[in-house]
Amino acid sequence: MNLLFVCTGNTCRSAMAAPMMEQRLAAAGLAGKIRVRSAGVAANSGQRASQGAREALQGRGLTGETHAATLLDGELVRWADLILTMSESHKRGILERHIEALEKTFTLKEFVDDDPANLRILDQMAELQAEAQIKQSLFLQEHAEELERLQTRYQEGGGPEVERELAALQTQLEASVADEITRMTALMQQLPAYDIADPYGGPQAVYDETAAEIEGLLDKLVERLREEV
Repeated sequence: MNLLFVCTGNTCRSAMAAPMMEQRLAAAGLAGKIRVRSAGVAANSGQRASQGAREALQGRGLTGETHAATLLDGELVRWADLILTMSESHKRGILERHIEALEKTFTLKEFVDDDPANLRILDQMAELQAEAQIKQSLFLQEHAEELERLQTRYQEGGGPEVERELAALQTQLEASVADEITRMTALMQQLPAYDIADPYGGPQAVYDETAAEIEGLLDKLVERLREEV
């Protein structure tokens, strides 16, 4: 299994999560079965882990000195069998660009949540997502010829008129799944916050608190993955 942790800059949360997870996998005898990487949706490639993250790792017998930030791209998304983000915004950002990763992308907190009530809500949301995908696929199939004609006209310099027609189709596409989106939004409001706060720029105590929070989640993650690999 290929496991990918994602945050914003890949210098704090995901930079701590990856080595802490590798440490736990080794202790659980799973190091050879699960490969771990990390990335950021807005990473400056090659940037070092933040000082706070390095110190938090050092306090756990780990090092972040060799870490180099990686910008999330399509190749990494395809590499991963499971993508775990540090916040809902990271998850949304990935799915906006890589909808094909829908079934393997979660926030870390969401993935290890074992509250039965929350799991029921997540199952309902997954069903609604699947229904919305089917509706969108059918819409695109039904309008395939029209879209092809508009794209051809646009490439030939169709200008504002073609843009208006394409925008109208986009509006129709969004309207076709409006009910599912409304219902998903209502369900989402019933869930707890699944974000892990970004410690960037905070004192060392904040980094240590974030690292401790991630550790607890990783302990649950190892137990869950032990059953799947």
